[in-house]
Amino acid sequence: MANIQERRDKSGKLISFSIRVHRGRGADGKQLKPYTATFEVQPTWTEKSARKKAEAFAATFEKEIKEGRISDNRQKFAAYCDYVIDLKEKRGVKHSTITRYKELTGRIYPAIGHMKLTAIRADVLNDLYTALSADGLNKRTGGKLSNKTILEHHRLISTVLEQAVKEGLVPFNVAERAELPKATRKEVNYFQPEQVEAIRDAAETEPIKWKTLVHLFLVTGARRGEILGLKWANVDFDGNRIYICNNVLYTPDRGIYEDTPKTAKSIRYISLPKETMSLLREYRFSQLEQRFAMGDRWHNRDFVFTQENGEPMHPDSVTDWLTKFSKRHDLPHINAHAFRHTMASILYFNGVDSISISKRLGHAQPSTTTNIYAHIIEEADKKNADIIADVFLKKA
Repeated sequence: MANIQERRDKSGKLISFSIRVHRGRGADGKQLKPYTATFEVQPTWTEKSARKKAEAFAATFEKEIKEGRISDNRQKFAAYCDYVIDLKEKRGVKHSTITRYKELTGRIYPAIGHMKLTAIRADVLNDLYTALSADGLNKRTGGKLSNKTILEHHRLISTVLEQAVKEGLVPFNVAERAELPKATRKEVNYFQPEQVEAIRDAAETEPIKWKTLVHLFLVTGARRGEILGLKWANVDFDGNRIYICNNVLYTPDRGIYEDTPKTAKSIRYISLPKETMSLLREYRFSQLEQRFAMGDRWHNRDFVFTQENGEPMHPDSVTDWLTKFSKRHDLPHINAHAFRHTMASILYFNGVDSISISKRLGHAQPSTTTNIYAHIIEEADKKNADIIADVFLKKA
């Protein structure tokens, strides 16, 4: 029930009522600031009449709060965004996502962090997105932020304001009314068959660990963290397959750590050729020799790919090695994700359907696969048309 307190001037005359409605506690267990309102008393009213009118106003005020129609106009974006990010983390959102949210606030807070939620308008967000497209904001290149990165900022702002709508702090999500930069999807980069052959031949000259790593990238299409998260317990030598259920990631606050794969559908079995299983057996034997040589210095955590002491590898160490590997053998620039695109393209060009490819890649749904590989699907369809023409239309 609303708390109603009288306010009087120095002469003792009733001038207003202060109304407070309890809000309960937040996700952190701390008492939230109550909703407040002031009911002004008109000079012609009697105190008894003013009290009745104030009680009626307080009842309506409390009802509108419970129905989500009253906003707390004191909440500022930065404090509320921190609350939402903390809430997301407590609800199980992946740590890598939380880390990214916090990175994005570095550009958002200077612009709108000081503003009340109710003061943020579409034009304010439009100005922010325009400012984010200026030169010099990309810390890595010194140039502009990509549209993709600007849209990441927008999605965080929208997520925060959507939570504010749910909690009755704002009447609608103003981010939905902002003008956004056009989302541009880069064409996926994949290796041509002759490039795959050159990469495979070059890998033959490398240490067994890296040769096996490159081989797995080529034939599985798995993500970098999924390959680094693979453990020997999840290598099925009898069934010629691996079980992807682990992910190795890195953030500055945690260091190298394990997590589940990107989505629930990313947890999957991937069937492998017998040649791959034979290579894995050879590599496992060499790792056992390394483990024996390290003695007590070896930390047995069962990872397939490890640092010298058995600990999981830093994901960036793979990226660095692939860059040096490509330069060493005069190959095109290689990144781990290009192998994933290459496997998908090979499967499409050989007539495999999107659902099967989606399952192998571990996408959340087949539409994700078709969206990413739309250009490759189109090329593969043209090839299929040529095959049909050769079979049905050309004379012998």
